Amino acid sequence: MLKTLSRKISYSMFVVLMSLACLMPLSIHAQELSPQQNEQIKNMIREYLFKNPQALREAIINLQAFEQKQQQQAARQALAAHGKSLYRSPNSFVAGNLDGDVTLVEFFDYNCGFCRRSLSDLMTLIDTDPKLKVVFKEFPILSEGSIYASRAAIASIKQGKYMEFHKALMELRGTADKNSVLETAEEVGLDIAKLKKEMKEPYIDAEIRNAQATASAIGVNGTPAFVLGDRVIGGAVGIEELRRQIAEIRKSGS
Repeated sequence: MLKTLSRKISYSMFVVLMSLACLMPLSIHAQELSPQQNEQIKNMIREYLFKNPQALREAIINLQAFEQKQQQQAARQALAAHGKSLYRSPNSFVAGNLDGDVTLVEFFDYNCGFCRRSLSDLMTLIDTDPKLKVVFKEFPILSEGSIYASRAAIASIKQGKYMEFHKALMELRGTADKNSVLETAEEVGLDIAKLKKEMKEPYIDAEIRNAQATASAIGVNGTPAFVLGDRVIGGAVGIEELRRQIAEIRKSGS
């Protein structure tokens, strides 16, 4: 039976099937095999893997590659399904070239240390890449203070000071909470009374909920995270890596 299988499928797929069969009960065609035959096949597989451990390593590599491909495909489908929330939300601040040929979306939290470190990378990209569009997605996941900061930041758009306020919040030495957020807002010249009133508007919380739902759908569960074309990039990968991937997107036209 094993020899017949090996002639019909590639060696790589063969070792994957053997490894999986070794690690879990056989269920395929279980009704066609007696318990004794089932056990004999599993024993043969175990013996083969014991004598050929490299087969198991290859099987694991192939399985990981298969799973990664499946995840990438699922991410592409999710990105396509949530394009409006990602790229066209009227309540997400957009910087850079509004008609840019490449759009970079950042999910961030004002209390995330790695997000703060990534600030200079984003500012440099905006300043040096005239064809880049950057969308800022408020994704407060670390604390109540993070939520308050994001609500204030979205509200600041109405006063035309989002970018200045955003940078000031990212440069805070301590934690972003109600007190520090309002102090920072005052420092950058925001009208605090108007800001507090705007923060009560339903669209503020709706924007945050939409960002959270979109992040969950496309597999973002930490900050910072970036979306470029059909790919999701997790972590503070640095400006050179972002530039490299932006160049790839441009080259592929995706």
